[in-house]
Amino acid sequence: MRMKNSHIALLLGLLFGVIVILVTLYVNRTRERVILLPQPDGTPSAIIVQSKTGATAVLDRPYSVATVAPKQVGSEQTDEIAVKKRYKELFDALPPRPRAFLLYFETGGTRLTPDSEKIVQVVVSVLTDAKDLPPFEITVIGHADEIGTDDLNDELSRRRAAAIVGMLKAKGIDTTRASIVGRGSREPLIPHKKGVAEEKNRRVEIRLK
Repeated sequence: MRMKNSHIALLLGLLFGVIVILVTLYVNRTRERVILLPQPDGTPSAIIVQSKTGATAVLDRPYSVATVAPKQVGSEQTDEIAVKKRYKELFDALPPRPRAFLLYFETGGTRLTPDSEKIVQVVVSVLTDAKDLPPFEITVIGHADEIGTDDLNDELSRRRAAAIVGMLKAKGIDTTRASIVGRGSREPLIPHKKGVAEEKNRRVEIRLK
């Protein structure tokens, strides 16, 4: 849709946990265009768009669009390429979305599982690709399973977090803004009784924002 002599105001917002682009169009009379964006973690999301007179449209697929006029709401489906092309300046101006990565460990120490070693390289690639942007704040949170005493797990979880920061630094990542936190066994992904080993709880979470 081509618009001549029109003013376009763009706003990227987070509404009740749903990410949208809101575009206000001034062409003879005011209309709004709402575009549902995908969630960073891929979880489903939806939003109901309503006009002043009560007409509604449900957006429940990424890049679905509602055009809101005073008395009606129209809907259509677009795609990522079209949206990012049309609103390129808006996307270029956005800071990187927060991202999180989980790394898992062999029991009793700071040795990563083979799959998690591959994820470390993904994290390095993300941080390297963003080197021309404002630096990320890196929070590295270590965890342990229910094997061992609370004191030992507190110390182990912190060593795991510190080991990951050391790996990133060794691969050329600036870690001066990295925070190291140890949670021990207090925040399990999969709760178990004391003394039960669980790989998913032997982990480090890397948060980038």
